[in-house]
Amino acid sequence: MNLSYNIDLTDTVVCFSFEGKILTELDYSEAEKAVFNHLNQNYTHVVFDLSKLTHTNSSGIAFFMRTLTKSRIMGGELILSGLNGNVAKIFSIAKLDEVYTIVEDQSEAVNHFKELQ
Repeated sequence: MNLSYNIDLTDTVVCFSFEGKILTELDYSEAEKAVFNHLNQNYTHVVFDLSKLTHTNSSGIAFFMRTLTKSRIMGGELILSGLNGNVAKIFSIAKLDEVYTIVEDQSEAVNHFKELQ
């Protein structure tokens, strides 16, 4: 497996910190189940900390889009934090930085959600 993750719960925000690479659906399938499980438990605001994600491809982008869509359907949002290197380049080239809210770090994302309440 190329990807590992940690979960941090704060109020109505669930934060996932990813480390490694997303190369295939198998890399994120366990994480996606965990994300959707938390969304089904009324954690509608999601933060993906990508500061330790070194690579993603269209599989990873599709995972991020499904999470964004599901969280918005439930009245929440997905914020990405810590984009750097190749991951930041992909988001910029694909203009995904215009679709997602992207912040520097996880604490900034959590504060963003607190301001919305």
